Amino acid sequence: MAERNKKTAVPKPGQQQRRAQEQRNAQAEEACRQLVGLLETLAEEGRLDGQETAAQYLNSTRAYYRRIRNGKVMGPADFTAAADVCASVRRALAALDPSLEFAGLPQADALREALRLGALVIEEMKRIKAGKAG
Repeated sequence: MAERNKKTAVPKPGQQQRRAQEQRNAQAEEACRQLVGLLETLAEEGRLDGQETAAQYLNSTRAYYRRIRNGKVMGPADFTAAADVCASVRRALAALDPSLEFAGLPQADALREALRLGALVIEEMKRIKAGKAG
């Protein structure tokens, strides 16, 4: 009896790149969701009151976040907007606390973790612009 040819699990061309891009987009989406949520919470609590620079960056953040279709990072344009959201939130938070330690805030740990995720998105955007994504 002849042996059947077994298909090997060779990924299709471009499949690995597509998976990497989907993972990158999911990370950017999560970072934006966390950062915007935390910044909006700070605004609702009145922590941005009297902080004109932080309030201006909040408005910029909202504008960048609206560019992301339905809050979903689905392509390069959305990823660019996500990087802009992360950078804008970082600037707003730096205006509140230049050390980014957030001492005394109940959400300090969440803010630091969200900023770490946002920094990854910003770094990935820099790699993409330099042509070294992947």
